[in-house]
Formats: sequence, structure tokens, C-alpha cells
Amino acid sequence: MVTRKLNETVKQFYLSGRLDEDFVMDAVSHTLGGKVERSSKEDDIYKHVDFWWHSPKKGIIGIDVKGLNKRRRSDSNYDDTIHWLELQNVKGNNGWLKGEAEYIAFRTNTKIIFVNRAKLLDFALESIKGKEVVHSTPSECYVPYKRNGRDDLSLMVLNSDLERLADFCIEYD
Repeated sequence: MVTRKLNETVKQFYLSGRLDEDFVMDAVSHTLGGKVERSSKEDDIYKHVDFWWHSPKKGIIGIDVKGLNKRRRSDSNYDDTIHWLELQNVKGNNGWLKGEAEYIAFRTNTKIIFVNRAKLLDFALESIKGKEVVHSTPSECYVPYKRNGRDDLSLMVLNSDLERLADFCIEYD
């Protein structure tokens, strides 16, 4: 029974993520031009690239999409003021913040925020420098968080900081 519930939850997260990816791919091609194509399963898993954008001006650019987040997994509503950044995944390997995407595209209720991944990584590392890792979900931002029994490492950041770091945004209704 537990395995079945977990499988349903994973499937739900996967489908929600695909919808966010489709939305951002559509917004990029219609707003910025060029061609978009979904990445291969291998590029998604190992490079942390959800899709490739063939930019009319800059060539091929890898983009990783992040949908709305919750402050805590148990929250019923998404929080449009924050996003979680992943430095290490649950296996202790490099998280998507250390992937190969050029941009991380953060979806909010009104815009898509495009932040250069390398610049965001530097910001994240500087934000947690010298801070102790906590093992229960922090209520404040910029606290390194590691779940008990997992090898992940993440931190919650304000969307206002993501906007400040952004190279560009796409606004929508």
C-alpha cells in the first residue's frame, strides 16, 4: 500500500513537471523565437537539461525548468514567493544547480524567471557559506537543509532574489 501511494505521488510530480516544461517551452518559442526540443532522457537525468532552445542569436542553449514550490512538502498550497535550489540530489550526487543547463527557468504565477545557472550556483554557495546544515525544514530562506536519511542538500530562496539575478523574464497572465 505504501509503495503504491509513493508511486502515485512520484507520477503526479512527474506529470506536473512535464506540464511546466511544456508551458515554458511554448513561452520561449512564441516569445523569444527559435526552435525548442525536449531533451533526451539521458540529458535530463545527467545534464539536468529539460529542453534545448535553438536561440536565433546565441545558438543552442540548455534550459532546466522549475515549477512552483511549497515551503514544506506537507503544505497544501504552493508559495509564489520562494523556490528551492538543489545542490545535491537524494543520492548525494550533484544536484541540478551543478548541472549543465545554461539557464534555470523558474515559473511563478505571473512570469518565468531565467537565471544563469552558474551565477545562481555562486549565489547559493555564498548564501549558505559558514551556516550549519539543518535537518528539519527551515522556515527561513538561505539555510542549508538536508533531509534525515537522505544525502540531498538544498536551500530555499526568495523569488525576488531570483528576479534580481535574472538575465531575462517572460511575463504572462
